[in-house]
Amino acid sequence: MINKDLSSIPKKPGVYLFMDKNGKIIYIGKSINLFSRVNSYFNGKSKLSFAKKQMVKQIVDIKTIIVNNETESLILETTLIKKHLPKYNILMKDGKNHIYIKITKEEIPRIIKTRTKNKSGLYFGPYISTNYVNNILKIVKKNFGYRSCNLNFTLNKNNNLEIRNLGNFKIPCIDYYIKRCSGPCLLKEANINEYKKSIEKIKNIFKGNLKETQENLIKKMEFYAKNLEFEKAGNIKKELEAIQILATKQIVSGSIKGNYDIINFCEKFDNFYIGLIEIRNSKIIGYYSYEVQNNLKESKENIIISFIEGKLSLYLSENGSSIPIFILPNIIKKDGISFNNIKIETPSIGNKLDLLKLCYKNIYEFAMKKHLASLSTKRYTKQNMKNLLHILGYNRINKEITFECNDISHLSGTHTVASRSIIINGKSDTSKYKKFRIKNLKEGKIDDFDSMREIITRRIKEIKKNGIIPDLIIIDGGKGQLSSVYEIIKKSGISVQVVSIAKREEELFVPNNPNPFILKKDSLELKLIQKIRDEAHRFAITFNRDSRNKSMKKNILESLPGIGPKTRKKILSIFGSIEGLEKASSDDLEKNLSNNVIKILENHGLINN
Repeated sequence: MINKDLSSIPKKPGVYLFMDKNGKIIYIGKSINLFSRVNSYFNGKSKLSFAKKQMVKQIVDIKTIIVNNETESLILETTLIKKHLPKYNILMKDGKNHIYIKITKEEIPRIIKTRTKNKSGLYFGPYISTNYVNNILKIVKKNFGYRSCNLNFTLNKNNNLEIRNLGNFKIPCIDYYIKRCSGPCLLKEANINEYKKSIEKIKNIFKGNLKETQENLIKKMEFYAKNLEFEKAGNIKKELEAIQILATKQIVSGSIKGNYDIINFCEKFDNFYIGLIEIRNSKIIGYYSYEVQNNLKESKENIIISFIEGKLSLYLSENGSSIPIFILPNIIKKDGISFNNIKIETPSIGNKLDLLKLCYKNIYEFAMKKHLASLSTKRYTKQNMKNLLHILGYNRINKEITFECNDISHLSGTHTVASRSIIINGKSDTSKYKKFRIKNLKEGKIDDFDSMREIITRRIKEIKKNGIIPDLIIIDGGKGQLSSVYEIIKKSGISVQVVSIAKREEELFVPNNPNPFILKKDSLELKLIQKIRDEAHRFAITFNRDSRNKSMKKNILESLPGIGPKTRKKILSIFGSIEGLEKASSDDLEKNLSNNVIKILENHGLINN
């Protein structure tokens, strides 16, 4: 029962706090008229959702804070929500998936990746992923060089550089000999100066000053070439090529000029996720993903509006921070946002729509990771598997209950592959996971039905050979995919229990039954079948990606002039892969390959001899 006299609430802008019987804040809101807003929860005139009605029943006390205007109320509301994390507010759980590149403030700076920021260095980012940052750092280290060691360089009383923690560390290390670092550890002025110049170049690159850096390098290259210093000119050419690669890695929309916040959402696995891409000066500078806590079951429009208001609060509280243009999916109504001094666009075509799609792709990946993480923490048991078989009207076959799931992956019909994940007695058995190349499908043709038929045909042959039948085969697809597969099983004469999981993830289909089995969304039986399906999906995608990469690297060797079939075969048999070739020592290269072949590989950046 509410204790406060509602008539005493001021008719002024501010923030209101709802408390329960324990004095805990359960909801925080804002309004330009506190009296009207707070009373709307209790006077019966507003249509409250079921969840809000449940919240109102818990309110025992109300506190209000008066401010000067709507902007101040927005800033204060956001601050208080972050501090108290009320149960019924829409809370954005930061995915913490952003990563920075840090150049330390040491006498001899290091370049490292980090997820935290403080005052001990210069930071660039945030970037999209660890792999993305690793690729950038690999290119930078290969072409400009920086130290990987943790040596502590300090200035002594005479202002000379010295190393405090050398110990048994041998200097210079291998990086110096393979030209990945100029060797400041030698404490020679020339080496130190060269290192500091490299760091300045790297800073310019990370700051996005690629054009200026390129122009300076071109001038130097031309100077060395005119003076017949071809080795120096060649080194600068490699630096230019590296910068060009980095330039292509910076996602820039040429037709989008200015500052934007690209916001999209994903409703998946019974959760709501928001993604944000920040564009400043036409460059993507950050990707963020948030999991939304939505206990009041607010609409997606209200969640997006709440998120935008939170961003506005941040921009308004930062002196001198300009407000970007917000790009939203066109299902969001612009008039739902109360602030008039912001610009909102909802594109249906063009580059801005492409950025919305990119944003969705990142949120989906984030949602998938969160989902798999939550599934992996759940304990599935043999009993859950028994329960699922019982629900489907199937019998247990093996002492150790075995479920398996098959999935198909391809890229526009190319590199079509399949995978099989397996759960035994409630636990994933990754040692029994399998991957397959689809053999009977023409390259470029997309036909998941044909691909799945091929996999099931091969599986039936295995069963005939070893006599081991799984308790359940799971197909990722609807009734059509199930019917296609069941025809093969029926013709084989082997009794195999099979189920398909439809797009509505709680619906399961079995042969000869037009009606789906519908599992409760929070049931462990449904979570179990989702887990094995998601594992098969992940395994198939990874295999597809690996197949594409292997094919691309094989094509690199095939495209090199002067490298014939025999030499290609020799290179791959000795070094195993392009990665093995890149890691090979000078001695290994000279022992196994001719000087001419080494020169060709070196000129195309495949080795650094």
